[in-house]
Amino acid sequence: MLSAQEAQFVRYPRQSMDADPNGKYIMRLLSDALALDNQHYELIPSKDPMQQARAIYEMTSGMGSIDVMWTVTTDEREKQLIPIRIPIDKGLFGWRLALVVNPKLLHQVKSLDDLRKFSAGQGFDWPDVGILRQNDLTVMTATAYEPLFFMLRAGRFDYFPRSMLEIQKELDTYRSIGLHIDDAIALHYPTALYFFVSPRKPDVAKALQQGLEKMLKNGQFEKLFQQYLGSTIQRARIRNRTVIELNNPLLKAESLPLDRNEL
Repeated sequence: MLSAQEAQFVRYPRQSMDADPNGKYIMRLLSDALALDNQHYELIPSKDPMQQARAIYEMTSGMGSIDVMWTVTTDEREKQLIPIRIPIDKGLFGWRLALVVNPKLLHQVKSLDDLRKFSAGQGFDWPDVGILRQNDLTVMTATAYEPLFFMLRAGRFDYFPRSMLEIQKELDTYRSIGLHIDDAIALHYPTALYFFVSPRKPDVAKALQQGLEKMLKNGQFEKLFQQYLGSTIQRARIRNRTVIELNNPLLKAESLPLDRNEL
């Protein structure tokens, strides 16, 4: 056992702010939650950036280099790792807007059948690939995040679905190559963004769970959520869009704790 004075290192996958536009919010949430435990934790990024598949491998390996990560949940991931079932996105990662080259491209889309005429782009190891394909949507994939924006610009696919919490910051980064946020539709499927902890670190999982619960109770969670994400949510203007509902075959929707008043 470590004494209260000794720091326990908690390693997470390094990501650029481009690859994770909500990184500042998530890191603040992670550090504040762990700070509420009696044990002192020191957050350490991995030496190099990691794709999701590699991070999960490192989390499940007996000698892996990663202890905690954040990603959208699936039934499979919840079996492999220790899920902290507090949706740090309040389920909003399931609301997807589209980056496009032609801002009027999707203006005539009123149904899922209409959307099937177009192709989407995604990262090869993102759960969204399976969700979109299970709904009979065409998906092109890339092995890295940044090239997807240039593939969209080059016409390799028609639209790039992104979380409503990510898309504005991404547009700000890639606006110069001629991208736009579609203002006509929103895709929706049940999901949530969780922290996941390696099975090697059950003590970290317990501390993180308890810390986040305390933050929900004392209002600190809501304060950070609004501070970092409130304006982004307003700019998405969901009420003005045609909502295309998708099934999520990768997750039992009843496992999502989205009916909690605090969320």
